[in-house]
Amino acid sequence: MIRFLYILLIISFMVSCSTTRKLQKSYNGKPVSILKKDYGIPSTIIERKRDTIYIYEKADSLRSTEISQGRLTLDPIITPAVVKTERFYFTVEKGIITEVRSEDEYKR
Repeated sequence: MIRFLYILLIISFMVSCSTTRKLQKSYNGKPVSILKKDYGIPSTIIERKRDTIYIYEKADSLRSTEISQGRLTLDPIITPAVVKTERFYFTVEKGIITEVRSEDEYKR
């Protein structure tokens, strides 16, 4: 029984600390005008019958780096350079943010 409680506690902690959860706490129930102040102009706006989805994109270039193996080797392992694109989706109904989600995409 105690193991089950520990596992349940660890899972709830992991879910409550995710990036999406932090965004939901910060923006759910707030007016859409706060998005323009924090993120600027959205890259895409999708209008549906009941709501509107605002999509914001942020791209970062991650350069290649050597992976340390903790020992001397003749051939180092080097990660490739990638472009990381973060997308934030905000669902807005009647001027109020109702849902927030995010996703990351990596391209070589």
